[in-house]
Amino acid sequence: MKIIFLLLLGVYFLDAQIVVVTNKNSQLNSIPKEIVQYIYLAKTDKVENIKVKPIVSDDKNLHGGFCNTILCKSESQYNSYWARLVFTGRKPIAKRFGWNEIVKKLQELNTIAYIEKKDLREEWKIIYEEN
Repeated sequence: MKIIFLLLLGVYFLDAQIVVVTNKNSQLNSIPKEIVQYIYLAKTDKVENIKVKPIVSDDKNLHGGFCNTILCKSESQYNSYWARLVFTGRKPIAKRFGWNEIVKKLQELNTIAYIEKKDLREEWKIIYEEN
């Protein structure tokens, strides 16, 4: 019985869907995966002339899932990529935020964050969802 429970629990965590959200009042409505990748890899900070502020989670499982499913990179590849940006002086190191800080930051317009879909709140809207 314990084995079945553990298998079901594992399937639940593997199946956790990660979405990118913003404030419901933001002008952003939907953005393609490539643009999400560009934003989180610091290749752009604008979408349709709207300056976007990406939030990075300090939750290791959530961040790892985001890197794998949306950025198409392992977490170590992502960290290596950012280390090069910081070392060359092109970008400052990205600050990571806890859940409460993310909730607070998403009150600002045009701030985006990745979350598990089950954590979606009514004051946010999904702007990218993996199909």
